[in-house]
Amino acid sequence: MAQSLLELQRGAVLRMLNLNASSSGDQSWSAGQTWKVFVYDKFCQEVVAPLVKIGGLRNHGVTLHLNLNAERSPVADVPAVYFVEPTEANVAKIVEDLGRNLYESCYVNFASAVPRPLLEDLAKGALKAQSAQKVAGVFDRYVSFVSLAPNLFSLNLPAAYETLHSKEVSDSIMESYVERIVDGLLSALVTMRVLPVIRCPSGNAAEMVAMRLEERIRELLNRGGATAAELFSSAAVGGARAAAEGPAGSQRPLLCILDRDVDLVTMVNHTWTYQAMCQDVLGMRLNRLSVPVESQEQGAPPVARSYDVDESDSFWSAHAGDQFPEVLNAVPKAIEEFEKKRAEMSGSGEAEDPNMALAPGLAAAINALPEMTEKKRCIDMHTNIAHALVKEVTARELDRYYELEDQFASQSLSTSISNLEQILNSSQKGTAVDKLRALMVLVLTKPNLTEQQIQSLAESLENAGGDASAVRYLEDLAKFHKIKMDMPGLSAGSGPGSSSGSTSSGLSSMLGGGLGSMLATGEGLLAAGMSGIKNIVASKKELLICQIMEALMDQKQGGVTDNYRYLDPKAPRMPGQEVPRIRAPFRRAFTFVVGGGNYMELQSLQDWANASGRQVAYGATDMVSPVQFVDELSRLGAAQRQPAGGMPDLS
Repeated sequence: MAQSLLELQRGAVLRMLNLNASSSGDQSWSAGQTWKVFVYDKFCQEVVAPLVKIGGLRNHGVTLHLNLNAERSPVADVPAVYFVEPTEANVAKIVEDLGRNLYESCYVNFASAVPRPLLEDLAKGALKAQSAQKVAGVFDRYVSFVSLAPNLFSLNLPAAYETLHSKEVSDSIMESYVERIVDGLLSALVTMRVLPVIRCPSGNAAEMVAMRLEERIRELLNRGGATAAELFSSAAVGGARAAAEGPAGSQRPLLCILDRDVDLVTMVNHTWTYQAMCQDVLGMRLNRLSVPVESQEQGAPPVARSYDVDESDSFWSAHAGDQFPEVLNAVPKAIEEFEKKRAEMSGSGEAEDPNMALAPGLAAAINALPEMTEKKRCIDMHTNIAHALVKEVTARELDRYYELEDQFASQSLSTSISNLEQILNSSQKGTAVDKLRALMVLVLTKPNLTEQQIQSLAESLENAGGDASAVRYLEDLAKFHKIKMDMPGLSAGSGPGSSSGSTSSGLSSMLGGGLGSMLATGEGLLAAGMSGIKNIVASKKELLICQIMEALMDQKQGGVTDNYRYLDPKAPRMPGQEVPRIRAPFRRAFTFVVGGGNYMELQSLQDWANASGRQVAYGATDMVSPVQFVDELSRLGAAQRQPAGGMPDLS
């Protein structure tokens, strides 16, 4: 099976930590290699975090891992591995370190291609500090993105939609921002060793990114020659990978770059799948979330506990895309399975002759102990997460909001308005932002709403303590740019979205501490949660992004992708002529959204890809929660209402 983007990026980072020695896993470091200090900036720290845990860093000879801007003391006779973005500030800090003789030598690794002026600044600074001999190497790593899952990546650029649509952003800042997006996309392509055909809609930020990306790839290929060509060749990382990928690996993939405006409703919908709710309700970011956990001390307030969820978590991998009620059923089942296995281990040494059973029983139990300890930690974590979600769902009646929004597309306009007015004009549970999101979903789903109807609903929202700035921004967006906001109605993925005795006793105490309460908590969670949460049968809808990808991958003519640009950085330029097109259907693709992505879209796309036998990775400038996106639109709407305001600037 082909390696995922996450696995390939992890391999690139491990090669960097091993000073360019080949790496096949977390145990590749050996005593023959040297210990080192790992120095990173904030962005690169977040790049590494989902890839290598603290123990993994130690396995690769890292004795210290420090932030570039933190106060650092000299470490004699030890080299430093720098991993930073190519910025003036970072280069100046590295030069300062050279002048202070902090480390024996240094390997400077830039997350993306370093511009020549910065490279010259580094060289001049090293010479001035009389430390040029300490620079053991300078490398462009092309890993300027964050892999959150095997087929999910983010450029970690918050508030991208607001930045790209703000009237306050100058042309020079806009160009720099687009260049930063292109750096991230180029890094993902180089990491995957692919040279795709690029498709994008015309006349928006996605087209700007696509055209600049094509230009950057052409520049790289023309100036770098055979060396640059290897960056996009899977042969550069070994023939085994090409063999693993099969027929799909021999064909060039498709890269579809979309603008967030193509489907805004999925960004504000209330969510009902486990992964999406962890972000929406609990604020998960970069695979980390924090939940309140009951304190062991009687009468003490709940204690916030942070958790990391990723592909190494078997429960998360199995249930991240499931509807929330299914997860509530799965948690107690996981606890019961664990309890059954623990009981088997505890009784493994019980036999007529304890001496005969002790050796094999004890050995089996000890061998299984690390795995069982990890399972207990995992189950405990998901029990606490699910419990926190249940509390929020019942306190805010989020199941009612989800059902209300899910039904807008199939209801008449009058029925939808009436149902929403009941929420806005009553003391029904839910925050002011919950009510605002419901109103935004209605505006985006029903393009035939009149200005008077929207104004009346906005006033009701404001009377309930909400801010209607985001709704007014959507009005202006539709009015001035005629954005089609009825796409969910055209769609048909997922919801608005989708001794033997003493030994046994000892092991039981090691693995079973808290298991009784955990089991009781899990069963109580299921009973309380399911009784308080409505049993929703969500309509099966295929999001617009799936329709777009199907049309592009199958090379269909006309339809929603009729005006999409076709860019091929590998084809020769032919002024005045159309670039020759690949006519065969694509089996692999990357979907990238400029302006922010969401987990509902990811899940819908993965469900579609699995059902149709395709390989599709999903990326975005950032994975944005609904509340964060609403805040962006609210700020844009408020800015438009200022005296110097006017039309939103989408250029």
